[in-house]
Amino acid sequence: MTRAAVWLAVGILLVACETPFSRTTPKPATPQSIILQPGDLPGMHRCATSGEVTAVLNDEKNRQSPAYDMNATEWQQWKRQGAIAASFAVYGRTPADCAAASDSTTGAPQGGLVVGLVVQFQDTSGAALNYQRDSTLMGLGPRDIRFIELAGGTTTFGQATGLGADSAVGSAQVAGANYFAARWQSRRFQSEFIGYDMAFDDADNAVKDVNRRILQT
Repeated sequence: MTRAAVWLAVGILLVACETPFSRTTPKPATPQSIILQPGDLPGMHRCATSGEVTAVLNDEKNRQSPAYDMNATEWQQWKRQGAIAASFAVYGRTPADCAAASDSTTGAPQGGLVVGLVVQFQDTSGAALNYQRDSTLMGLGPRDIRFIELAGGTTTFGQATGLGADSAVGSAQVAGANYFAARWQSRRFQSEFIGYDMAFDDADNAVKDVNRRILQT
């Protein structure tokens, strides 16, 4: 083979490597890929009650959880308002903390607990409208911010939170335990977050990690 033929063959191979068929198409963002990840919360472990909302509801129904009827009704309402998918995440420092977030015990978490929710809507306008409705889902919603206010804590709203115009962040210390709450709408997603008995900076950083993944969509 002549030198010219060799270079021609190399050139063809290089072009082939650049064809659209050979490129890896990035996977679309989903609530599951955006929701709290283990790396967002060092020292905490994902609880078994986490998962896609439909799966969590099925588990609640099978266990005859007293929360099922309310959660299922609210999810149907959210879907009528444009929600198409949702992911629910619970993290605890110990198995006892995870149990405290389920129906298996009535005790309070002892080592820290975080609960997060990310809901995807058909479009940005639908997500924005739903945020303004102050709807509740999976026990999370505007009442978490109101609790912070009633406890005499600090609350921040709108652009000052760093999460966008439709957002609220609050923190308070009650009976020696730290409480942190955040809720916001960004692009096609609405997110809810509560943290119990954990450092405020750790909770704030976890919220920023979730929002960073949303902004990358």
